[in-house]
Amino acid sequence: MKIGLAGLPMSGKTSIFNMATRAQAQTRDYLVQSDEINNGVVKVPDDRLDFLATIYKPKKTTYATVEFTDIPGISSSDQKSASKTLANIRTCEAIMLVVRLFGGDAVPHIHNKVDPVADLEEICLEFIFSDLEMVTNKIERLNKEMKGTKKPEQIKELELMESLKKTLEENHFISEVPMTEEQAHSLSGYRFLTQKPMLLVGNCSDDQYKNENDPTVVAFKKACAEHKWSPMLISAATEMEISTLSPEEEEMFLAEYGIKESGRNRLIQEAYRLLNYISFLTYGPDEVRAWTITKGTKAQKAAGKIHSDIERGFIRAEVIPFTAFKEKGSVANVKAAGLARLEGKEYAVEDGDMIEFRFNV
Repeated sequence: MKIGLAGLPMSGKTSIFNMATRAQAQTRDYLVQSDEINNGVVKVPDDRLDFLATIYKPKKTTYATVEFTDIPGISSSDQKSASKTLANIRTCEAIMLVVRLFGGDAVPHIHNKVDPVADLEEICLEFIFSDLEMVTNKIERLNKEMKGTKKPEQIKELELMESLKKTLEENHFISEVPMTEEQAHSLSGYRFLTQKPMLLVGNCSDDQYKNENDPTVVAFKKACAEHKWSPMLISAATEMEISTLSPEEEEMFLAEYGIKESGRNRLIQEAYRLLNYISFLTYGPDEVRAWTITKGTKAQKAAGKIHSDIERGFIRAEVIPFTAFKEKGSVANVKAAGLARLEGKEYAVEDGDMIEFRFNV
């Protein structure tokens, strides 16, 4: 499962990618675009795992991970390149859309001016046109196939595609269309760009990050609100400097400037949530570990993440909320306080559950 970093050339995608992955991918000149795609897998910061490690002092601590892929900028002036870029974005499960907010004559912009609202509109239109082409082609194929016998499933699909076509022609995203679970599942193979989860990252200056009334920031946030997107501000230049520090130096730097959490950590955690992921935790002297599951996963299915035998022979899940463990200090104290629970296979695992599975095979 991976998140694609997308945006216009010169938006700072690669800087954001380097910041998140601690990589050293070469930033690109928008006049000399490359087809190179950078990939990186990063650990998801988790204070809960850190706390458990201090208690159990395990031989191994295993964090959840998320994969980022840095895709060349979308250039509407070069449709062949844009089509290839959009096809690469389409393979990702979610999109991190990077929009540039900072300006200055010393830093060139692809359109010679900084206008995040116009940039957002340009990218959105590229996504919409690309999806509209796919939908239109599908409608044409269905109409040809249905000239003879019309199967019920074809009629349903055609009705859905016509609905999507109308939505896209009105410059709306497919994600805005109300759908049944069956309809949503039927579209999964298409990988529509306008249906993917999306995180908006405003690449800003330090001054813009500190000043929420900055006109460019205000305009960016307003444009995001219209799409019901939650924007995140990142000063990539500063965060790149922070990402080169050792953990001890980074902690000192953040404390000195009164920053609660680095942009890198915030970005990775938001990316994890964007994929609708949560973590359940296992613990002991051998290993403390965060296991990645989709929100809403039932206990028996979650057990299969550890081993198929545990899922097959599932009996019960002994669940301890991490907050209860942190408050009481030990499993014994949690049990004594009556805060541990035995849950069955239909229990929907919650983020931060500490679980010990009981099974028999």
